[in-house]
Amino acid sequence: MRSSVGLLIALALVLLASEGSLARAASATSDVLVTFTPDATVSEREAAVRAIGGVVDDEIKAIGVTRIALAGDPRAAAAALTHQRGVAAAEADGVVRLDFVPNDPLYLSDPYSGLGEWGLRIVKVDRAWDLTRGSPDVIVATVDTGVDANHPDLVGALLAPAQTLRNAGSSGCAISPVDDNSHGTHVAGIIAATANNGSGIAGVASGVKLLSIKALDCTGAGSLWDVASGITYAADHGARVVNVSIGTPDDSFTLQSAVEYAQNKGVLVVAAAGNCGTASSKCAQLNEPSYPAAYPGVLAVGATASDDRRAFFSTEAGFLSVVAPGERIVSTTPTYATWQSARGMTLNYGLMSGTSQAAPFVTGLAALILSADPKLTSVQVMNRIKATADDLGVPGFDTSYGAGRVNALRALSAPGGTYGAVYDTSRVPPTVPAGGILAATVKITNTSNFTWTANSAVRLAYHWNDSAGVATVWDGVRTPIPADIPINGSIDLPATVAAPKAPGRYTLRFDMVREGVTWFSGTGVRTGDVPMAVASAAAIGLGATYAPAVRTSSLVVGTQTLLAVTVTNTGTAPWGATGPQPVRLSYHWVAPGGAMVVWDGARVGLPSNVAPGSAATVQLPLVTPASPGVFLLRLDLVQEGVTWFSSQGVATTDLAFDVRAG
Repeated sequence: MRSSVGLLIALALVLLASEGSLARAASATSDVLVTFTPDATVSEREAAVRAIGGVVDDEIKAIGVTRIALAGDPRAAAAALTHQRGVAAAEADGVVRLDFVPNDPLYLSDPYSGLGEWGLRIVKVDRAWDLTRGSPDVIVATVDTGVDANHPDLVGALLAPAQTLRNAGSSGCAISPVDDNSHGTHVAGIIAATANNGSGIAGVASGVKLLSIKALDCTGAGSLWDVASGITYAADHGARVVNVSIGTPDDSFTLQSAVEYAQNKGVLVVAAAGNCGTASSKCAQLNEPSYPAAYPGVLAVGATASDDRRAFFSTEAGFLSVVAPGERIVSTTPTYATWQSARGMTLNYGLMSGTSQAAPFVTGLAALILSADPKLTSVQVMNRIKATADDLGVPGFDTSYGAGRVNALRALSAPGGTYGAVYDTSRVPPTVPAGGILAATVKITNTSNFTWTANSAVRLAYHWNDSAGVATVWDGVRTPIPADIPINGSIDLPATVAAPKAPGRYTLRFDMVREGVTWFSGTGVRTGDVPMAVASAAAIGLGATYAPAVRTSSLVVGTQTLLAVTVTNTGTAPWGATGPQPVRLSYHWVAPGGAMVVWDGARVGLPSNVAPGSAATVQLPLVTPASPGVFLLRLDLVQEGVTWFSSQGVATTDLAFDVRAG
């Protein structure tokens, strides 16, 4: 009898798993879990429990966690508890679920590449599904070539498709309401193909509703009018996110107006960044701009390959926001013949590559975030996606990866509503030399509902936005908190800010970050913005001439000698001899072909401050290169912690020396 019962239980578990059931290790409750501070008194504990109208239900003494049962909203109660005396931390009791693996046959492998839906796994969508798989209350629109509305993997997700295509131009295509190209159906499947139905693939956000708007003809071309009409239609018909896997190198006021219309209605516009990262007959120039991706406020998406490197075709650009899988992506294709199937595209399912495939990954992620927290604004969703991306390439923002490759698990795990900060930037200088370093003191007030502990994961960082609002530096230098900052406490925090290399008007945007979780702005916290002039050497008053007193043109390898140099301040800004950012004379050693042998030579300070038009003579200690040869000694002034004069366009003085063996 015992073995029969065990068999029935095992069979039941297999059936549950095969249906994708999310067996819960804990029921959803109205309980709050709280940890009291070690010095909390009995009366403080009791007062905290009374404050939320609850009763102590149980305790895990080994870890000091108490469960409080109550009738109200546990999240609100937990937030209120954190303000009570004697409470160290509080949270709503949650649900733990079995890891979900869909039974769609192309999820793990496919007959086209053998990789299956590798993008879902590398972006950790598979793990994010344990938090949410998408809500039918969230509408996602695609402006594309339409959709196969009868595709078995899409019928459950689709709203009634729409069409704004009015003119097929000279393509010879018939004006058809269905997808006669394959591109639109492929994009739709990446976003919302039904998961765990034992058929085909799983979409990123299979629970949401998809509004397909046909604006392109069978060849994948369409007019600005048709595309702009599609974007405005999406905004007018309830879309929270609109995917535009379309691009044109030509700026258009019609297209930009449509994007701004959607943004003003709270719609997040996600667009492909373009496929001009390599020479192509379809691109007039390498890395040419692509619109609407390059418009302000658009989430511009580049593509990565399965090894997490930039896909070779993905456009590199300053307007790039993030990257996502875009090479050899398997998704739905029409079940009937199309323009592309006549050129080798397989029916029902197939592979496509491009930033057109990367963008719907991010669109699906945005839909998951809105499913979990529908109160978030489009800007908050975009900031969260950027803030929680995995940084690839050089540290911080770069033109190959933007803020990084998206990470669905981090984006869905980022808590909202618990972060707050107020920035006083009144002491930040309004001007900085291009490529220089700015020493700025920012007064920060902690308006979060938790203490920022010293040298913890909470840090001050910044972003640089150009005059068009495009982030030119997303991930700036981070400054740790040197001391605990309690709730409503403040600190004057000295920060180091590296300026952009190109002069111009910018916005320096201070932003707190909780490492590995979220930027504060990603949860709706207002940033501390400072209009900044990033100035050239002439604009900030740098200028100099050098007059060396050369006694010999021959030096010995590995020796040191003194060179008398008179430096004259030909600029308009005085040179300080002391203080945190003094001006000093230094040098570089350069090989005859122009290769840098020694960049950062010995330095000597000025004997006193040097006013504009004045001069000073110093004894510069020269340390010769480690090998013999003819080298150029390049004299250069440096303002410590700010900039080399030469990097601001100030001419250097070069001297040729024959460096000989001993």
